[in-house]
Amino acid sequence: MEQVILENITSGQDSSVAPLVSVTALRTIETAFLVLLSSFVCVFGIFSNIVNLIIFWKHGFRESITVGLTGLAVSDLGAVISGIILSICFNPMIPFSELGVNIIEVQKLVGSRPRVCFARITGLITMYLAFERCLCVAVPLHVKRILTPRRTLAAVMSISALVILIDSPIYAAFRLDWTFSPSKNASELGIVSAPNAKDLQGVSFVISASVQVISFVVLVVLTSVLVVLLKRRSQWRTQVTRSTAGSSHRKDISRQEQKAIRLTIMVATILICSLLPGSLLFFAAFLEPEFNTGRRYQNLYISIWSVISFSEVSNSSANIFVYYKMNTKYRNTFRDLFCRKKDVVTASPGDMSGSVK
Repeated sequence: MEQVILENITSGQDSSVAPLVSVTALRTIETAFLVLLSSFVCVFGIFSNIVNLIIFWKHGFRESITVGLTGLAVSDLGAVISGIILSICFNPMIPFSELGVNIIEVQKLVGSRPRVCFARITGLITMYLAFERCLCVAVPLHVKRILTPRRTLAAVMSISALVILIDSPIYAAFRLDWTFSPSKNASELGIVSAPNAKDLQGVSFVISASVQVISFVVLVVLTSVLVVLLKRRSQWRTQVTRSTAGSSHRKDISRQEQKAIRLTIMVATILICSLLPGSLLFFAAFLEPEFNTGRRYQNLYISIWSVISFSEVSNSSANIFVYYKMNTKYRNTFRDLFCRKKDVVTASPGDMSGSVK
């Protein structure tokens, strides 16, 4: 959504119209969500994603799911590091103006754009993992032959390269440089537009918006399909088990299936809650030109964007709880690394499937 922001960096908000959100309220929201809360969450996110990478490294990369989750942890780590940069940029205690830095412009290229870039990489990798889980349920005997660790690594690297390529026109259209500020009668570091900035931004906007919409829709569809497939297999296994085993064995299988279904519902809920608000804000700014920075509803836009930014970095920091709760193998490795030696629960052979984000 920062592509729309960049379009209006040179505009001034109409001072003749009273804003829906006062400047004081805006600064309070920015400080609360972008500085205080985001700083805490991002620091924890850096720690949690490093822990995830260490644990996946110890698991090895013989399984494609581990390769995908490692790529997910790397993109989440990039997102929370970008969140830390944003927290620094919006910190009211740092006198950027006295240092000759137009931080509102600078943060768009050093914080906002990278965070959005990593967030989209996370979304596309998660979409790939959901597709992989669908194949695991639909064709369990062939999935390991279809999706090898090397192919998953190639997919993760291709996704990352694609998103970076889509964002590259933004950095060709806008760059950081020293310019003269008439209001300050001094030079300051800010954004300078290239002659063809509008065309480059338009290309990036169309492609980026298309990828965002398609990935979101496909992710929801794949997750829904996965839930349906799991329920069908659960019913089928229950019918088969009733004729071949006792009630205790039937209960164990039912519990495993229910756990997988709960995980899928949790995955869908987290992703939809994380992606939907930002997508709605993105299209609201596209449909209503005044709902943007430098325009009539600037304060309202930035206030909502601050809350959404916090929710997105929170999502990139929270995966450690999902993995620890849903994956016995991950939990055992975590305890081996950070807890005292205790009785360790043995992970079942297929337990890694419970780690999908």
